[in-house]
Amino acid sequence: MLIFNLAMVRLDLKKAAYLQKKLSQLVKTSDEYPKPIRYIGGVDVAYKKGYSIGVATILTYDDIQLIDYGIYITKSKVPYIPTYLAFREIEPMAGAILKLPIKPDVVLVDSHGLIHPRGFGAASHLGVVLDLPTIGVAKSPLVGKPDKEGYIYLGGRKVGYKVSEKLYISIGHKVSLSSAIKIVLHVLRDSTPEPTRLAHIKANEVKRKMFG
Repeated sequence: MLIFNLAMVRLDLKKAAYLQKKLSQLVKTSDEYPKPIRYIGGVDVAYKKGYSIGVATILTYDDIQLIDYGIYITKSKVPYIPTYLAFREIEPMAGAILKLPIKPDVVLVDSHGLIHPRGFGAASHLGVVLDLPTIGVAKSPLVGKPDKEGYIYLGGRKVGYKVSEKLYISIGHKVSLSSAIKIVLHVLRDSTPEPTRLAHIKANEVKRKMFG
């Protein structure tokens, strides 16, 4: 896990971009997750008054029932900068996942994976850091335009898929795009992936308890 100083740091964008490009070479786009999937996770982060509140969920895959949450709260150490979100969210996301009582077979991340200007969004970043199969599920595209079938290509590679105007799937790490689509569609509830929906609700619940 990346370790940051307690004070808010100014991100060196050139070094951060270089790191993203280098680490993107470690992303695996073939299926390397346990089969059959037993447990699926979701992760989201909420912010308030200088704090980052990471929440991870763990659900049964077959019937999509919540088992438990992992919660990790820390001082925000990096400001929000578009396309560099992982440097802000890796610590609370990874911390929350590591607090889960059961290791998820696959984790849905409320962010992009390979649909990213440098091919390394937060979903891929998290997967590489934790060596965990991940899938990006985001509400809007960062780059790329879906073709008539909904697929998104970057650099000649098929890296993402548009489900709706508010749901874009992308390869994170250790999960192929075809499998990512099947997994996400399986856990949709009211057009939203249940693991990340519950993580979002819980993160905001914790935020309200902390700050009113």
